[in-house]
Amino acid sequence: MRSRELNLDSYNTDKITHRYLDVYDPILTPWLGKEIKLLEIGVHKGGSLQLWRDYFPLGAIVGIDLKLPERFEPGERIQVFEGSQSDEGFLSEVTKRTAPEGFDIIIDDASHIGELTKTTFWHLFDNHLKPGGLYVIEDWGTGYCDDFPDGKQLNPVNLSVSRVQSLGSEGLGSNVKVQFPCHAYGMVGFVKELVDEQGAASVTMRCPIDRRRGSKFKNILITPSIVFVTRIAPTISASPNPVPAGDGVGKTTISWDTDDWTIGKVYVSSNGGQELLVAAGPQGSAAVKWIYQGSTYEFRLYNLDHTKLLAKVVVTRATK
Repeated sequence: MRSRELNLDSYNTDKITHRYLDVYDPILTPWLGKEIKLLEIGVHKGGSLQLWRDYFPLGAIVGIDLKLPERFEPGERIQVFEGSQSDEGFLSEVTKRTAPEGFDIIIDDASHIGELTKTTFWHLFDNHLKPGGLYVIEDWGTGYCDDFPDGKQLNPVNLSVSRVQSLGSEGLGSNVKVQFPCHAYGMVGFVKELVDEQGAASVTMRCPIDRRRGSKFKNILITPSIVFVTRIAPTISASPNPVPAGDGVGKTTISWDTDDWTIGKVYVSSNGGQELLVAAGPQGSAAVKWIYQGSTYEFRLYNLDHTKLLAKVVVTRATK
């Protein structure tokens, strides 16, 4: 595990004392050794930024806080900005300056207030997290705390009543609907909103076809203290690529997947020319039998109305 390679005593952050790295280590493995860009919201005294800098030796680390720590020297590969996590314009400006193509990892360790965390999450997730990127929300259990501004203790009596009702309904037929207790305060309520998003395909299954959709999430992992959300990553590929050299016209197969069940459209542009429609669908493959020597083809996967580029692949042909 990466954290075992570091001198953890040298970092002033509660991520160490709470043993959060035991949870982070296996999840962050795919990003090790890569030139990632990481944003942390809520930096306290700055120790966690130094931790992430050393955790990812090739990473660029960005920190945001409502009030930056005094006498904190960011040092190499760390940038810090002062502002509110609920100020969407501020968040976009920081991203534009530090990660115009988006962040690989975003960690929210700021207010732990449900409404503020929700505003931050959806703005950054939808606009500034890379496809396949990871969004992390720490300390979501504050929603169970009476002494937290938007928290409330869960009433165990309601849980007991619901269990009795559920057991008693077993023989009453499949149409009996029993509502389970729902604790929806603060961060707990927001996490349950994320669970609904994960179930978007089921939520919208009876909607008109043009309103049905899959989740924006590849998956969501809820641990006792931390929630991890992975953004879907639409893909498009060509096989073989490059197309083997030879006489006549070359062939390849284009495969794509929007990863959220929505319809995608595949276009091709030859040598930077006009786009032409190749195929459409949530996922699939199409045989391409017109790959000529000396030409470069860019296949682009768009959303249904051709307003957002989801993924692309460049196809060439090998020379003899």
